[in-house]
Amino acid sequence: MEELYVCNVWAIQPPVSLIFVTNEDNKGFAAFKLDIRILTPCTLIMKRCLNILTLFLIISGCINKQPQKVKVSSGKANLNCNCEKDSILSHIISCEPKTLTNGSKLYWSYNCDSSWITFEGKNRTKRIIFTLGDGLVQLTNRLGHTGFKEFKTTFLYTNRVISGCCDPDNYYLYSKATGKLLKVIDGVIYVPDSSRIPFVVSIANYDYDHGSKFSYNSLTLYNIDSQKSYKIAIKKGEIEKGMKNNKYLFPEYIFDTSLFDSRILIVKYFTEKYSKGVKLKYKTIKIDLKAYS
Repeated sequence: MEELYVCNVWAIQPPVSLIFVTNEDNKGFAAFKLDIRILTPCTLIMKRCLNILTLFLIISGCINKQPQKVKVSSGKANLNCNCEKDSILSHIISCEPKTLTNGSKLYWSYNCDSSWITFEGKNRTKRIIFTLGDGLVQLTNRLGHTGFKEFKTTFLYTNRVISGCCDPDNYYLYSKATGKLLKVIDGVIYVPDSSRIPFVVSIANYDYDHGSKFSYNSLTLYNIDSQKSYKIAIKKGEIEKGMKNNKYLFPEYIFDTSLFDSRILIVKYFTEKYSKGVKLKYKTIKIDLKAYS
């Protein structure tokens, strides 16, 4: 059994970690790792300054903070959750199964090259529903399938299309009975916080992957439990106007949503150019979700 002592310093995103590894003979080594893949390009001088600052923050943080002790098995490793040459992955990826209300399970597995999510049905049939490969395993939980929500007969994964800023997420809806992919939802402006409100709102006919012709003249209200879609009208040209005036690539950025009394969804959007210090004038659409239940 190895003992890892992890000291995290949250100076910038993503975190910098200083790791001390000791074995039973109390022999060990120290290392730190900085992931700067999402940082914007900078000059050589700026990079050197950043490295010096990072090292200072690591030393200061670990001197003034009690390290956290984490136990990691070094014996007979799970072949579906193991990479001996990169022990950091055991801190990034949890292979603990999620048990759904119908008895089905979801769990991550990984090796040194890739990570993947397996759906296991009640009859123990298995289906890999998502894979992150091509050397991207260290971006697990930051790229691809990340957030998870369970509903009556389905489960929904947030899918991050880029690690960092600033493309909007899309969403993958699966059957709880079979693990089959039912729907990919793009252009999403509202996702519920609770399974008691099984609705997603997206911009109609907005499809990143297949390059279909966009229609910005309505919103789509999707009932996750009944798997039925409803069109919510929006004034023609409004979305395009808001995007053009603000030079937005994605229409999601002109929208904001809030929920009132667990049934009234308020969708706000703006069409005029945003100016710092000037209050935006929003246009409002109110949707009674009970009418679509």
